[in-house]
Amino acid sequence: MAASKEEFLWGAASAAYQVEGAWDADGKGLSKWDVYTNRYHGTEAVIGKQETGNVAINAYSRDQYLKDIAMMREAGLNAYRFSLSWPRILPEGVGRVNQPGLDYYNRLVDDLIASDIKPVVTLYHWDFPWVLHEKGGFHNRDVIGWFREYAGVVFGAFGDRVDKFITMNEPYVDVFFMDLVADNIVGRRPPFWFTAEQYGRQVPALHNLFLASAAAVSDYRAAGHTGMIGIAIPLSPTIPADPNNPADVAAARTWEAFHDRWSLDAPTRGSYADEVLATLTKLNPRFSVSDADLALLQASRVDFLGVNFYAPSYVRHSADRPLGAEPGINPDELKAHNGPVRPEALHRLLLRIRDEYDNLPIFITENGAGFGDRDEVMVDGVVKDPLRTDYIARHIDAVLKARSEGADVRGYFAWCPFDNFEWFRGYETRFGLIHVDFATQKRTPKQSLFAYRDIVAANA
Repeated sequence: MAASKEEFLWGAASAAYQVEGAWDADGKGLSKWDVYTNRYHGTEAVIGKQETGNVAINAYSRDQYLKDIAMMREAGLNAYRFSLSWPRILPEGVGRVNQPGLDYYNRLVDDLIASDIKPVVTLYHWDFPWVLHEKGGFHNRDVIGWFREYAGVVFGAFGDRVDKFITMNEPYVDVFFMDLVADNIVGRRPPFWFTAEQYGRQVPALHNLFLASAAAVSDYRAAGHTGMIGIAIPLSPTIPADPNNPADVAAARTWEAFHDRWSLDAPTRGSYADEVLATLTKLNPRFSVSDADLALLQASRVDFLGVNFYAPSYVRHSADRPLGAEPGINPDELKAHNGPVRPEALHRLLLRIRDEYDNLPIFITENGAGFGDRDEVMVDGVVKDPLRTDYIARHIDAVLKARSEGADVRGYFAWCPFDNFEWFRGYETRFGLIHVDFATQKRTPKQSLFAYRDIVAANA
């Protein structure tokens, strides 16, 4: 299949909790992240101090976001991927619609379109309504109906102007990382040490999440919408830490099935490969996938795949880790926050999707890097970030090379346009193309923004 002739999307991506602030404004309900950060002081266990998304980069303010849109437009971007806060729209998660929340997103959509920037809308990027979280969240099969109701409100409100929706962002990371870190913090355990028992408990939750996504896809089509709907998943192609060590090779294969293959196959093929099921049932022997579940997944496969790629995952065998696999090893001497810098791994991944997944349309929905203070140096009114600049340029080269070789890549979204609240790492970790002084909200462009602008102009 040849690459699509439609306009290539050059954009940047953000998430509601990380940018909006206004955590309790205008009738918004609590999300689990409001509680994680305010009640449980979640960042303290990771960075040693409490920080929250209560203000973030103040994107709930129209005065502020109009200036931000202008900066993105000046950089030549023609698309902006952002997420909606579920409890800003439905404060109790279901039932009553909060009109001020809908009004905010309606204005944002209209303002983007007026600036010739295409809105690409993610329904769920981890800010789950707390009231539903207390009812079991994704562990409760009722979540399929909860999410369908929320998605229906969104499609009805914005489907006339938004033609690309993403149901969920990185479901694996939400269920198997963020929620487990929160559980460990609440339980006063080491934040990043997970047990096989914890993993086993989460298996049905992620399955329910994929079913909820599939149900929303089905409803979107049944309502007669003519746009595209997909899902954004984190992909980190596995590499054995020691390719000559059979134990590392086996661990890498197991981890690939658990982390990548599960998230790839469920929304795109509507199936679970035998090796995936074997891995999941090893963690949770009671887990099974019913024929009805498979029928829903099969009938509601996505129109496109959002690929969130930061780095491959070097994996070694470790007997005291779940599944005997220890991921996240970074052999680079100069280490990025997001893992080893390997743009060639992204190129191989895109060709794999071309060859093994029927050349499904792809958007690179997240790609970016942070290297710490050494790569955030203010010089003459511009933040010099040569490491991030190099990272983005080389990864875009990998994307365009794969596209020239027939991979149906239709867009690239840098993570992220502005420095923002980076979950449990608070404001300590910066990924933005534009620097934000969080005390004053002053924006300062970075070297990487200008480099991205030049790449966009050269490839427009």
